[in-house]
Amino acid sequence: MTGLVSWYSMKFKTIDSKDNKKYKLFKSLYLKKNRDKYKLFLLEGKKLLSEALNENLDIENIICTEKFVENFEFKENFLDKVIILSEKLFKNLTELTNSEGVITIVNYIEEKKISSKNIICLENVSDPGNFGTIIRTANAFGINDILTINCVDKYNSKVLRATMGAIFRTNIVDSEIEKIKELQKDGYRLISTTLSENSRILLIDAPNIISWNEWKKSDENNYEFYLKEHLSLLKQEGILIDMDINLVTHIISGALNELSLYIAKTSPISKKDLYTAISKLLKGFKIESN
Repeated sequence: MTGLVSWYSMKFKTIDSKDNKKYKLFKSLYLKKNRDKYKLFLLEGKKLLSEALNENLDIENIICTEKFVENFEFKENFLDKVIILSEKLFKNLTELTNSEGVITIVNYIEEKKISSKNIICLENVSDPGNFGTIIRTANAFGINDILTINCVDKYNSKVLRATMGAIFRTNIVDSEIEKIKELQKDGYRLISTTLSENSRILLIDAPNIISWNEWKKSDENNYEFYLKEHLSLLKQEGILIDMDINLVTHIISGALNELSLYIAKTSPISKKDLYTAISKLLKGFKIESN
């Protein structure tokens, strides 16, 4: 591997001063106003670099330490994009305490026209971790289009890390409430759920798109699958009562699905009563501690 690194090192650019113009540009991209100005964003970590490469994103630069280069084999067509920093300069650039030694600079992803049968619209979601997790979960359920209204920036570094690469496979479009009205005129049905007084998730789907059996199959392959997985772990840890895990999964899944529909049609609803009801339901399957 040492010989390979030596061969690579002759081809890589280096930056050795924090006063370097390009280094200052990279540092500035942690602010939204600069990301919007240069149409560039940062990805921290090896996984997001690999995801960006796999999704053929328009990579501007790959910034890394010599230590990272020693353990990562770059394709030849990316060699001219690699920039090596000293450990000290890289530490000053990264916002992570335990960085893997690589930051990828990527050009903004082009927003595409909404084409999905099912869409999620997020309104006033300000927490980066929550926003990223919603994107990742939506992607797992096969939802390809997400509209955002007054949400945290999708290129926020915490959002990007929380998506774990799912953002590269999801069309996220900054929008306004007028767009929702247009979709309704086009025949889309709107289901709204409130996270707080000012934060909503809107589930938008076209009428009669899929049959009940198709929807149920999708639910079983996604939501019910993960619910069963978590319940199985709780049973192994001695937290869940000794009962057929498939039966428990269907009881909880059915109850929460019906509750979701009720919440979507009922406004306002007491948050305290809602939490109490869910808590009582779930405690019924928990082994009582002595």
